Amino acid sequence: MALINITEMVARERLTQLLNYSDCCKCEKCYTDMLAIVLNNIKPQYVNTHKGELFKRISATTLQNSIDMDIAITKAIELVSRSPQHNITD
Repeated sequence: MALINITEMVARERLTQLLNYSDCCKCEKCYTDMLAIVLNNIKPQYVNTHKGELFKRISATTLQNSIDMDIAITKAIELVSRSPQHNITD
């Protein structure tokens, strides 16, 4: 099994869910900008076994971890919505 960042998996899933309730741009550039902001503000949790993945997924669903994730995602959505970068070329 490859090395997996469980935090990234959970963040992707939750960001997608929360974006359904947000009136903001959801293009690929804005989505990845939001995800990058979230991942830079939440502690990564790496695993390399299926058992470790299951354990970390369960751990990620604790109330405090869920609240922390939702706060980080909400802040990222607000930040990117105020200043979207999708029209800027690299």
